[in-house]
Amino acid sequence: MGLGDYSHCRQRMSRGLYGVSGRAALWSPVFHPVHRMPCGTWRIGIEVPEHVRASSPVLEHLRRQLERAFQRAAARGRARRAREAVAAVAAAAAAAREERSRTRMECALARLRAELLELRFQNHQLARTLLDLNMKMQQLKKRQDQELASKPQSPQDKEMNSECGSA
Repeated sequence: MGLGDYSHCRQRMSRGLYGVSGRAALWSPVFHPVHRMPCGTWRIGIEVPEHVRASSPVLEHLRRQLERAFQRAAARGRARRAREAVAAVAAAAAAAREERSRTRMECALARLRAELLELRFQNHQLARTLLDLNMKMQQLKKRQDQELASKPQSPQDKEMNSECGSA
């Protein structure tokens, strides 16, 4: 590269963006066409003076297209952020519902376990009571058999015992 190449670069840079002369003047800092709005969106070219708008129909058309493009992009961005926020809230609500559901199920399981333990305890008590009653009945039968065997029986008692025993 020689010294002459630098002057060629300067000429290209002064012609504007992408080599189109006058295009850099479209967004000159004097007019400040891009303004930050309080709601977080970008507005383009609203405060551009009328004499600049009327200077070139092509530039005005480009300005309108850019303005619409930025407005659509901002609207898409707002819509996307809104969808993301709604999705985040829905996910948090679903997680909270799931946690409440899990808690309710755990409480129900705990109640069922407690009831099952109570029923098991009652079952053991009833089984013990039945075994005790069976043992007492066996003892009473043995005692009765011993008393009957030790006592001399009359013929009437023998008939009654035979009737009771056969019945």
